[in-house]
Parts: sequence; structure tokens; C-alpha cells
Amino acid sequence: MSTETYRLAAETGDAGLAMTAFAPDAVLHSPLTSRVRFTGHTELRALIEVAYTHLTEIRFHTDVGDDRTRVVVYTARIGGEPIEEAALLRLNSAGLIEEVTLFVRTLPGLVALMDRFGPDIARRNGRRWAARVLSVLTKPLLAMVKSGDRYAVPLVSPPARPS
Repeated sequence: MSTETYRLAAETGDAGLAMTAFAPDAVLHSPLTSRVRFTGHTELRALIEVAYTHLTEIRFHTDVGDDRTRVVVYTARIGGEPIEEAALLRLNSAGLIEEVTLFVRTLPGLVALMDRFGPDIARRNGRRWAARVLSVLTKPLLAMVKSGDRYAVPLVSPPARPS
């Protein structure tokens, strides 16, 4: 399989189509922490549905690799924040994705992802109290990161070059 199904599913927000690209026992490694991974179609589908609810303007720009290992990269928006995500895909002999490791930039985009995904995933897992706690805990972090990106980053950026 090529990664066409994976890319098309993300760009169209079709969770059902996305699941056809994954092996039944596929594993996805979170970009937020090494302590979280999603295994199997049930867990992956829930995560993908949350992702497709919050990510907008998904556009893939890179797809490289061979028949067993691919890297796909896209840009998107989450809560108004731009992100770029790279997915390292390991394919099985049938061409289905058996392992995904995600990498996200920028920091404000990554924290916005945590702010949106965390509570929704907790709710889907029947942990409403955790969803409320996560929602409260991420807001100050998101505000600090956005403020730092807006005001602190320019302090260390190279000076503007004269025209």
C-alpha cells in the first residue's frame, strides 16, 4: 500500500477510510509523551475521530520512504494555531500501517493539540472528571506558550536585515 489512503482520509476527515490503512493491531505513539500509545482499531478510531474533529485545513506536502517505512508530513490548524506534523509510518508485509510515531511543531500548536485532544479522549474513555481537570490544567500552559511565542521569541530572533 502507498500512503494515499492515510493521506486522503486525513484530508477529508474520513475516520472509516483511515481505519482501512491500519493493521488490526497497529500502534500509534503520541507526540506528547512516551507514556501514551494507542493500540488496535478501537483505540485508534477514537483518537482519529477526535483528531478529525479538531484539525482543519490538513494539507500533505511530503511523502517519502520505501515500501516498509514512510514519512508523511502535513500542515493544519488546531484552534487557530498552525501546526506541522510528521508521521513515521512502519508498514507490514501487506502494506498496512503497523506503527505510527508522530512529531508535531510548533510548541503553541502542540499545546493547542493537548488542550483539545486530552479532554475529548478522557471523555471517550469515560473519565469526565479527568476531562475537566485536563481542560483546566492546559489553559494556563497554552496562554504561557502563546504569550512566549508572541513576545519572547522576537527577543532572540535574528535582527531584521536591511532591504
